[in-house]
Amino acid sequence: FIAIVGKSGSGKSTLMNIVGALDSCTSGTVEIDGEILNNKNANQLADYRNKKIGYIFQSFYLEPAYSVTDNIVLPLTIAGEKRQIKDAKAKELLEKLGLTDKAHAKTSTLSGGQKQRVAIARALVNDPKIILADEPTGNLDSVNGAEVIKILQDICKSGKTVIMVTHNEEHIDIADHIIRLKDGKIIFEK
Repeated sequence: FIAIVGKSGSGKSTLMNIVGALDSCTSGTVEIDGEILNNKNANQLADYRNKKIGYIFQSFYLEPAYSVTDNIVLPLTIAGEKRQIKDAKAKELLEKLGLTDKAHAKTSTLSGGQKQRVAIARALVNDPKIILADEPTGNLDSVNGAEVIKILQDICKSGKTVIMVTHNEEHIDIADHIIRLKDGKIIFEK
Protein backbone atom coordinates (compact mmCIF):
# COMPACT_ATOMS: atom_id res chain seq x y z
CA PHE A 1 0.00 0.00 0.00
CA ILE A 2 1.68 3.18 -1.21
CA ALA A 3 0.47 6.67 -0.31
CA ILE A 4 1.59 9.57 -2.48
CA VAL A 5 1.10 12.83 -0.62
CA GLY A 6 1.74 16.48 -1.22
CA LYS A 7 0.04 19.80 -1.75
CA SER A 8 -1.94 20.66 -4.87
CA GLY A 9 0.42 21.04 -7.80
CA SER A 10 3.14 18.86 -6.27
CA GLY A 11 2.93 16.24 -9.05
CA LYS A 12 0.90 13.52 -7.31
CA SER A 13 -1.68 12.99 -10.03
CA THR A 14 0.95 13.35 -12.75
CA LEU A 15 3.02 10.58 -11.17
CA MET A 16 -0.08 8.39 -10.88
CA ASN A 17 -1.03 9.07 -14.50
CA ILE A 18 2.46 8.07 -15.63
CA VAL A 19 2.26 4.80 -13.66
CA GLY A 20 -1.17 4.20 -15.19
CA ALA A 21 0.02 5.03 -18.72
CA LEU A 22 -2.48 7.88 -19.07
CA ASP A 23 0.45 10.30 -19.43
CA SER A 24 4.00 9.69 -20.60
CA CYS A 25 7.16 10.98 -19.02
CA THR A 26 9.34 13.60 -20.65
CA SER A 27 12.57 11.90 -19.60
CA GLY A 28 13.71 8.70 -17.97
CA THR A 29 12.21 5.25 -18.16
CA VAL A 30 8.98 3.92 -16.70
CA GLU A 31 9.18 0.25 -15.74
CA ILE A 32 6.14 -1.38 -14.14
CA ASP A 33 6.12 -5.08 -13.27
CA GLY A 34 9.05 -5.72 -15.60
CA GLU A 35 7.51 -3.87 -18.54
CA ILE A 36 9.06 -0.74 -20.05
CA LEU A 37 6.13 1.56 -20.83
CA ASN A 38 8.19 3.99 -22.91
CA ASN A 39 8.57 1.38 -25.68
CA LYS A 40 4.85 0.66 -26.08
CA ASN A 41 2.58 2.02 -28.79
CA ALA A 42 -0.94 3.37 -28.11
CA ASN A 43 -2.63 -0.03 -28.54
CA GLN A 44 -0.12 -1.75 -26.25
CA LEU A 45 -0.59 0.96 -23.62
CA ALA A 46 -4.38 0.57 -23.84
CA ASP A 47 -3.97 -3.18 -23.35
CA TYR A 48 -1.65 -2.58 -20.37
CA ARG A 49 -4.19 -0.22 -18.79
CA ASN A 50 -7.10 -2.60 -19.37
CA LYS A 51 -5.37 -5.70 -18.00
CA LYS A 52 -2.96 -4.51 -15.31
CA ILE A 53 -4.38 -1.28 -13.89
CA GLY A 54 -7.60 -0.51 -12.02
CA TYR A 55 -8.49 3.16 -11.60
CA ILE A 56 -10.47 4.77 -8.80
CA PHE A 57 -11.00 8.50 -9.20
CA GLN A 58 -12.27 11.18 -6.82
CA SER A 59 -15.02 12.12 -9.28
CA PHE A 60 -16.05 8.48 -9.89
CA TYR A 61 -16.30 8.83 -13.72
CA LEU A 62 -19.33 6.57 -13.93
CA GLU A 63 -21.70 6.61 -16.89
CA PRO A 64 -24.90 8.06 -15.35
CA ALA A 65 -27.25 6.51 -17.92
CA TYR A 66 -25.85 3.01 -17.31
CA SER A 67 -26.87 0.64 -14.57
CA VAL A 68 -24.51 -0.17 -11.72
CA THR A 69 -23.80 -3.56 -13.32
CA ASP A 70 -23.07 -2.07 -16.75
CA ASN A 71 -20.67 0.44 -15.18
CA ILE A 72 -18.84 -2.33 -13.31
CA VAL A 73 -18.38 -4.52 -16.39
CA LEU A 74 -17.41 -1.68 -18.76
CA PRO A 75 -13.70 -2.72 -18.84
CA LEU A 76 -14.78 -6.27 -19.71
CA THR A 77 -17.08 -4.96 -22.42
CA ILE A 78 -14.19 -2.99 -23.91
CA ALA A 79 -12.06 -6.16 -23.76
CA GLY A 80 -14.77 -8.09 -25.66
CA GLU A 81 -15.58 -10.48 -22.80
CA LYS A 82 -18.64 -12.75 -23.03
CA ARG A 83 -21.84 -11.75 -21.21
CA GLN A 84 -21.80 -14.85 -18.98
CA ILE A 85 -18.35 -13.98 -17.61
CA LYS A 86 -19.30 -10.32 -17.18
CA ASP A 87 -22.45 -11.26 -15.25
CA ALA A 88 -20.55 -13.65 -12.97
CA LYS A 89 -17.83 -11.10 -12.15
CA ALA A 90 -20.40 -8.34 -11.62
CA LYS A 91 -22.40 -10.54 -9.25
CA GLU A 92 -19.29 -11.40 -7.22
CA LEU A 93 -18.23 -7.75 -6.90
CA LEU A 94 -21.76 -6.52 -6.15
CA GLU A 95 -21.91 -8.98 -3.24
CA LYS A 96 -18.40 -8.17 -2.06
CA LEU A 97 -19.07 -4.42 -1.97
CA GLY A 98 -22.62 -4.56 -0.60
CA LEU A 99 -24.31 -3.34 -3.78
CA THR A 100 -26.45 -6.34 -4.75
CA ASP A 101 -29.68 -4.39 -4.25
CA LYS A 102 -28.37 -1.63 -6.57
CA ALA A 103 -27.38 -3.89 -9.50
CA HIS A 104 -30.00 -2.48 -11.88
CA ALA A 105 -30.11 1.08 -10.53
CA LYS A 106 -28.78 3.95 -12.62
CA THR A 107 -25.60 5.31 -11.09
CA SER A 108 -27.11 8.81 -11.15
CA THR A 109 -29.46 7.69 -8.33
CA LEU A 110 -26.69 6.57 -5.95
CA SER A 111 -25.12 8.28 -2.96
CA GLY A 112 -21.46 9.33 -3.11
CA GLY A 113 -20.35 6.33 -1.06
CA GLN A 114 -22.29 3.95 -3.30
CA LYS A 115 -20.83 5.57 -6.43
CA GLN A 116 -17.31 5.13 -5.08
CA ARG A 117 -17.98 1.45 -4.32
CA VAL A 118 -19.21 1.01 -7.91
CA ALA A 119 -16.01 2.69 -9.11
CA ILE A 120 -13.98 0.32 -6.92
CA ALA A 121 -15.84 -2.69 -8.34
CA ARG A 122 -15.14 -1.43 -11.87
CA ALA A 123 -11.45 -1.07 -10.97
CA LEU A 124 -11.35 -4.67 -9.73
CA VAL A 125 -13.37 -6.38 -12.47
CA ASN A 126 -10.35 -7.23 -14.68
CA ASP A 127 -8.38 -8.50 -11.67
CA PRO A 128 -5.55 -6.00 -12.20
CA LYS A 129 -2.28 -6.17 -10.31
CA ILE A 130 -2.24 -2.44 -9.50
CA ILE A 131 -5.05 -0.24 -8.19
CA LEU A 132 -4.53 3.50 -8.64
CA ALA A 133 -6.73 5.55 -6.32
CA ASP A 134 -6.64 9.30 -6.95
CA GLU A 135 -8.15 11.09 -3.92
CA PRO A 136 -10.68 8.25 -3.48
CA THR A 137 -12.25 9.85 -0.39
CA GLY A 138 -12.18 13.44 -1.63
CA ASN A 139 -15.91 13.64 -2.39
CA LEU A 140 -17.06 11.56 0.59
CA ASP A 141 -18.09 12.24 4.16
CA SER A 142 -15.90 10.81 6.92
CA VAL A 143 -17.99 7.63 7.39
CA ASN A 144 -17.97 6.72 3.69
CA GLY A 145 -14.34 7.80 3.42
CA ALA A 146 -13.37 5.41 6.23
CA GLU A 147 -15.30 2.62 4.48
CA VAL A 148 -13.42 3.24 1.21
CA ILE A 149 -10.07 3.21 3.03
CA LYS A 150 -11.00 -0.13 4.65
CA ILE A 151 -11.92 -1.55 1.21
CA LEU A 152 -8.56 -0.38 -0.19
CA GLN A 153 -6.74 -2.03 2.72
CA ASP A 154 -8.61 -5.28 2.02
CA ILE A 155 -7.70 -5.05 -1.67
CA CYS A 156 -4.04 -4.69 -0.70
CA LYS A 157 -4.28 -7.66 1.68
CA SER A 158 -5.64 -9.73 -1.22
CA GLY A 159 -2.27 -9.34 -2.97
CA LYS A 160 -2.72 -6.27 -5.13
CA THR A 161 -0.62 -3.13 -5.06
CA VAL A 162 -2.64 -0.06 -4.09
CA ILE A 163 -1.22 3.35 -4.93
CA MET A 164 -3.28 6.13 -3.38
CA VAL A 165 -2.88 9.84 -3.94
CA THR A 166 -4.23 11.81 -1.00
CA HIS A 167 -4.20 15.18 0.72
CA ASN A 168 -5.58 13.57 3.86
CA GLU A 169 -2.76 13.07 6.36
CA GLU A 170 -4.95 10.69 8.41
CA HIS A 171 -4.98 8.19 5.55
CA ILE A 172 -1.22 7.90 5.15
CA ASP A 173 -0.87 6.01 8.43
CA ILE A 174 -2.28 2.87 6.80
CA ALA A 175 0.31 2.86 4.01
CA ASP A 176 3.29 0.52 3.95
CA HIS A 177 5.22 3.08 1.95
CA ILE A 178 4.86 6.88 1.81
CA ILE A 179 6.14 9.15 -0.95
CA ARG A 180 5.86 12.88 -0.30
CA LEU A 181 6.19 15.19 -3.31
CA LYS A 182 6.88 18.89 -3.69
CA ASP A 183 7.21 20.67 -7.03
CA GLY A 184 7.46 17.35 -8.89
CA LYS A 185 10.26 15.97 -6.73
CA ILE A 186 10.33 13.35 -4.00
CA ILE A 187 11.19 15.14 -0.77
CA PHE A 188 10.46 12.26 1.62
CA GLU A 189 10.21 8.52 1.26
CA LYS A 190 9.49 5.95 3.93
